[in-house]
Amino acid sequence: MSVDALVARLRALDVRLEASGDVLRYDAPRHVLVPDLLAELKRHKPELLACLSGVAEQAPVSTQQEAMLAAVERSPRPQVYSVGARLRFTGRLDVAALRRAVSEVVARHVGLRSRFVRDRDGQWVQQALAVDSVPLAVEDLRGHGAAVVEQVCREAADTAFDLGRSSVPMCRLLRVDEDSWVLMFVTHHISTDGWAQRVVFRELAELYRAATTGTEPCLTLPGLQATDYARWQRDRDCPKQWLEFWSEHLRGADLSAVVPTDHPRSVRRTGAGNTVRLAVPRRIRTSVEEFARSRGVTAFAVLAAALGRWLAELSGAEDVLIPVSYANRGRRELETLVTCARIPLGLLVRTPARVSFTVLVDQVHADFLAAMDNPIPVDRVLPEPRDDLVGFAFQNLPGPEVAFPGLSTRIDDVASTATRSDMTFGLVPSNDPEFGYQAWLEHSTDLWDPATGHSLLQSYLDSLP
Repeated sequence: MSVDALVARLRALDVRLEASGDVLRYDAPRHVLVPDLLAELKRHKPELLACLSGVAEQAPVSTQQEAMLAAVERSPRPQVYSVGARLRFTGRLDVAALRRAVSEVVARHVGLRSRFVRDRDGQWVQQALAVDSVPLAVEDLRGHGAAVVEQVCREAADTAFDLGRSSVPMCRLLRVDEDSWVLMFVTHHISTDGWAQRVVFRELAELYRAATTGTEPCLTLPGLQATDYARWQRDRDCPKQWLEFWSEHLRGADLSAVVPTDHPRSVRRTGAGNTVRLAVPRRIRTSVEEFARSRGVTAFAVLAAALGRWLAELSGAEDVLIPVSYANRGRRELETLVTCARIPLGLLVRTPARVSFTVLVDQVHADFLAAMDNPIPVDRVLPEPRDDLVGFAFQNLPGPEVAFPGLSTRIDDVASTATRSDMTFGLVPSNDPEFGYQAWLEHSTDLWDPATGHSLLQSYLDSLP
């Protein structure tokens, strides 16, 4: 019997169900709960509990979600997977309209309103929660000063989610001055990536515009939801040729590159981390992009080749394997998907010390195109897990340029005091015409002191052409 048929039968028999945590309680007329009906209740207990708990839909998890759930369980500081974004507004903010916009953007995307639980077989599933409004009270911090506002923002970004309950964004609206506001919009990384975040903020601005003008928002329905994506992904097998490509591509490579540390590696990590940020002058971005155009490649190829060469010099290794954050959205319907779809794709930079930089850039460009044609996460193609690989994230589009009517808006990231990996470099093209890139380095403070992190990021930037 299907769960829908069971619910209909229970209604007809006047059997009333109630969820109390993981316990399913029932109230039924005498002699109604015959053995076969009790057996059906037991068999469908997880689905019935989900229905009673406001769950609108259930689906398997995607491979990205499954990997992240495992990482969250291992992490000594699960708040590292909280993604803090700070939206600064200057002007006359319509609080009611913003509150409505936040609730509506969460309602539009299942990935922003799910919870993650294990089914009766112990497998992870995602449960889309019923649409509900998102609370957004105003916290008046006028007169408290910038240091207090910064502390509140960092506390928000450093708060861990309970994914067994909800992935709904944690939002705090701070009134900083008469016409100055801050919206802390904190999502879990299982719900978002760089691409998805741009989608959310563009939609948030449009929903705010519609709410302030009393008009319909100019938005189409999302092409796929997180639940659709997981089902589609689970129905696909990893092509054999992808595995064969990586087996051949990595054959004979020297993967011993390790960045020297300030402190010895230990089995037990605290998860403590630091994020260094530096603004890169426009002249460097111009130089990188001109070099890329001269070779017919992307700026990414130049930046990644420079990182590979720099890491090889630092470590003394022959080759360097860099996990690169890859958006993994090759289908049109994935363009509006709000979930974590990105994967860490391996980029093997071969013999950077033996070839000219021009040859190295051409090689990196060709190799990464081949890697994108065979998109398997780097941890699945290595013989054993590696915590010491240096990651690289490059957003080839600037951050979201959003226009809230009547408001001047600026968006920036607020990092937690934890780290997801040993070391990851990142570059984002700046919206500010005075700067070329915003550069950052997230690193473990178990291994490197903050001053060393700053020095390493500056040293890499100095190596750019």
